[in-house]
Amino acid sequence: MSSIKENNGITHALLLEPPPGDLTGPYPALPYLKSFAQQNGYKVRLRDLGIEALHFLVNEHQIRDLLDRAEAMRGQLETKRSLDPSEQNHYGLLLMAMGLGLKPNLISKALSLFKDSKRFYDYRRYKESCHFLDGFYGLLRAVHYPTMVTHSEYPTVRMLKTMREVLAHRDRTVNPYIDYYEKILFPQVAADSPSVIGISMVFASQSVQALVLGSLLKERFPEIHVTIGGAYFSQWVILMREPELSELFACTDSVICGEGEKPFSDLLAHVVNNLPLDNLPNVIYRNPSTGEFHRFVELEYTDITKQPPPDFSDLDLSAYLIPEPIIPYCISRGCYWGKCVFCQNRYGDYHMRRYQSVPVEKAIVEMSQLAEQYNTNHFNFSNDVIDPTYLRKFSEVAIASGKKFVWNTDLRAEKDFTVGLSQLMARAGLNCVAIGFESGCQRILDVMQKGNRVETSRRVMKNLYDAGVATQAMGFFGFPGETEKDGERTVRFLEENVDRISYYVMGLLLVLPGSRMYDNPRKYGATSISYDGNPMMAPEPIWRSEIRMSTRAVSRLYNRLSQLEDIYAINDYPYVGALSTNHSFLYFEQGPDILKRLRMDEKKRHLELHRILGIDHKHKHTKQIKSVVPRIAFPFVIYRSPFPFQQMQIDPQSPPNQHQVFQGAGWDYLVDPINMPVRIGEYECKLLGRIDGKRKLKSILIKIKKTPSERLIYFLMHLIQRGLVRI
Repeated sequence: MSSIKENNGITHALLLEPPPGDLTGPYPALPYLKSFAQQNGYKVRLRDLGIEALHFLVNEHQIRDLLDRAEAMRGQLETKRSLDPSEQNHYGLLLMAMGLGLKPNLISKALSLFKDSKRFYDYRRYKESCHFLDGFYGLLRAVHYPTMVTHSEYPTVRMLKTMREVLAHRDRTVNPYIDYYEKILFPQVAADSPSVIGISMVFASQSVQALVLGSLLKERFPEIHVTIGGAYFSQWVILMREPELSELFACTDSVICGEGEKPFSDLLAHVVNNLPLDNLPNVIYRNPSTGEFHRFVELEYTDITKQPPPDFSDLDLSAYLIPEPIIPYCISRGCYWGKCVFCQNRYGDYHMRRYQSVPVEKAIVEMSQLAEQYNTNHFNFSNDVIDPTYLRKFSEVAIASGKKFVWNTDLRAEKDFTVGLSQLMARAGLNCVAIGFESGCQRILDVMQKGNRVETSRRVMKNLYDAGVATQAMGFFGFPGETEKDGERTVRFLEENVDRISYYVMGLLLVLPGSRMYDNPRKYGATSISYDGNPMMAPEPIWRSEIRMSTRAVSRLYNRLSQLEDIYAINDYPYVGALSTNHSFLYFEQGPDILKRLRMDEKKRHLELHRILGIDHKHKHTKQIKSVVPRIAFPFVIYRSPFPFQQMQIDPQSPPNQHQVFQGAGWDYLVDPINMPVRIGEYECKLLGRIDGKRKLKSILIKIKKTPSERLIYFLMHLIQRGLVRI
């Protein structure tokens, strides 16, 4: 639009990334939307609500409020004679949450470690901080039960099934983020008074928060145009029929599908200038006069050769839980191969996005500007894949420029990634790569139309690993026609290539909208795709096949894979070793084998612990206990519970215990801030009472009579492994 209203200090648009998000760094989508819109003369502000809400929730006042609410809930349950299965789940979470009340500032200390450039790489302390952060989210789960919330997960639309259940999360009793919206976000929205608010739904875990937030914003600020977009939402909304769309539009005024830079800027121009939303690319809207929904004909894509670099200036990058910012940068979009039948990157109109890469010289200039602006040289290439010819030129130009970038990317295992090219990319700053090898069975790769060879993946991983580049191997089980024997080939591939794989991720096949399998399931072995039990048609349909691997076979394969965990120090997202984490990116600067070395160090410490405590690897008593002084690492309490905790299911998503539990004489439980409560007896209580950081272990045990020392030694080992006791 050529006609733009005068700014006069007014914010034209506010872009929101809802929780849960990546706590280690921003997503790139909204910063790209901002830079494109501002290039067209509009003032746009960004907010990452995930990291903002975390810092709001862990302040002292909010922690005290959560602890008080948890204590009241626990007390209420303890007035009952018995607990049903759901109450058992809740009580278990509440009992665990008690530990954080012993010293609430442990959470803020844990968060500070993630930002400390030295302590971050002390893996023992790092893991402890991870446990404290997990403990905090356990407190949120206890207070907002039955909502299962973690640093990266939240109930999805697919799980809740109906819009009624989704909008029930407008209530603060089940949604931990409502207080943040009410007290922080909404007053700032009122102050900014933007014409448009855009909400991004990148992942399924954001689906409920995005819709709840849209609903609340429309209710409180009816004069503001609310629009929702994002990768996950695009896959979903294109499938919707009118009834589902009508429900959806209680939470939004328009929808943007696919890549949103130009569509959002065009939408903003129409809203700011009070023009009808006719003929806007990638936009679905409702005609205010007729009530009819208007859809676009075909998705349009951004020309990234002309796209300005992302703008993160509104975000406090120091707020993220990481010692150094990592900038997400889209150096390419689309896939140059584009034939894999399971790939969903066509969204809903089944047109493959044309592969594009940012001109090398433009990329180097923009990365240099971003590095200087945000004081970092670390870049996460947020893309599907990059072709080897481009990477060779990029590496050569980067080296010639003298710029010291550290970067990671996704790759296809192509024969062009020779020893020479791998070493060249490593010199240019390539730190780690994710390679979708998909399967170790060539027959299955051919049916997938993957277009590569098992041996090529093996060779490329070795070339990169030997060059000092960490390799993440990504695959999945469950392709139609895949047998257990085929799956065993995949397991063997991982087992036989541990010398060239830094870590691995194995999932299960999803047949998602936009893939060729979804468009023509029978052609690729799927007999049906249905949305049974999924009335809102969220894009995770059920697919069936007459030639599909059994769940028992898959379970056996995963059990065999679990033995590989003895090699890799793999933690859950967003921690070190987890899928796509920025933390791993930084750790891999210590070498592609760092996770293996960390695991080896843990094994050595474990064996040394056995030696100190006088027991062998089978936990048999062998020698005298060494002269060590144990000390308590963090606070604990012995709590007498009227209910037998060991019978309780603490995860509401797990199969519930079908029996009531009844109050008894009372059981003593060791409760601390980061571990599951454990039942203890009289002698364990005495042992804990005598550990003061001064007395030697032998002296402690001698004074505890009438119990075999082996029993207490095993208990002490348990405490050391839990991190509660250090020696």
